[in-house]
Amino acid sequence: MQGSPCTPDNNEMNAKQWCFNALDTWFFRESRSHSVVGSSELASLFPPPARTVAGAVRTLIGDNAGVNWKTYPKQAVVKNGVNLFEQIGDADDFGQLRLTGPYLIYQEQRLYPAPLSILEKDDKFKYLQIGGPVHCDLGEKVQLPILTEPGAKPLENAWLTEPGLQRVLAGKLPTPAMVIRQSDLFENEPRLGIAIDDSKRSTKKGLLYQTQHIRPFENVKVGVIVQGIDPKLQPTTTRQVRFGGEGRVAAVTVTKAPLPTFKIPTGGQQLLLMLLTSADLGCDKQSWLPSADFEQTEDKNGNTIWQGRLNGVELTIISAVLGKAVREGGWDLQRECPRPVKSLVPAGSVWFCQVKDNIKSAVEQLHGFQIGEETALGRGELVAGVWSGQQKDIAHPTQ
Repeated sequence: MQGSPCTPDNNEMNAKQWCFNALDTWFFRESRSHSVVGSSELASLFPPPARTVAGAVRTLIGDNAGVNWKTYPKQAVVKNGVNLFEQIGDADDFGQLRLTGPYLIYQEQRLYPAPLSILEKDDKFKYLQIGGPVHCDLGEKVQLPILTEPGAKPLENAWLTEPGLQRVLAGKLPTPAMVIRQSDLFENEPRLGIAIDDSKRSTKKGLLYQTQHIRPFENVKVGVIVQGIDPKLQPTTTRQVRFGGEGRVAAVTVTKAPLPTFKIPTGGQQLLLMLLTSADLGCDKQSWLPSADFEQTEDKNGNTIWQGRLNGVELTIISAVLGKAVREGGWDLQRECPRPVKSLVPAGSVWFCQVKDNIKSAVEQLHGFQIGEETALGRGELVAGVWSGQQKDIAHPTQ
């Protein structure tokens, strides 16, 4: 899907929301191998990687169609006149399947990543400010974000409610009640295991490993919007599926996707773009830009800027705040080998832009647009708003 959820088309109106509930702990392994030198414990990613969620969705759709996975896709599967291969594809071909997310659901409401441009210090929220031009590897006079107060830190392991994200898109700071912390969502549980030799029904010598599982709280789910799939192939009752590493089980409920309720901000020409999901933008020097169409140039003051078009909107990028790359690999079931590890631009990364024309029109065209590769997996989902150079701090309530 590369359109705006503010003006849903027929496909989006028929979209379904899949909710995954944990029946035990979950484990979504980070990209490091168990054999890495110095590795004592492998952590779990959360929310889970997009391919993990897509695999679970494909599995349930195929099971609902009565597929024999040993002969798929060589043997055609047709149910109620619907061709399964055309719906879900195979391997890196996702057919008509399109995902939005995955994301966390807390108390039946979707959560959004906290923007990396918001900092916290002394019980106050603050914004990174765009500093004066400096010389760096990107150019002679690049306007980088700066810390106005030493000691301020990004909102790590935190998410925003929809009202909180709405305030950010309007150029304001969220209130403390709009910020959901990791401690509100899940706990980490360390696990110790050893490899088993099935032929001898005994343990394998020296193959001890340690992992860190996720135990979501009762009011926490993983959600994803599924589009492009015929309703005849989608589950109509709560089903169970193996989800993530070690074959952990999730209960899956499918409902009609909720319609977005974001209000479109107006006024000015300063556009804020933020990633709701991690994006695959490549691995070259310019892979931090939202599109390869952007070219480096200078403004009237000689400052380095980047100009280009995104979904028909003419933009000038002034600065950006991008997080540490997310390393994502996984297991290739078809080839029975590890997938190449990719570096993704993390969710919460932001670009500070200026638009040439009307900002309301620009927000409508870019809100929900996806950038980069593998957008069928939900990667690179953007949300659009406004930003201002003058921000006020919001104090937390006294504990």
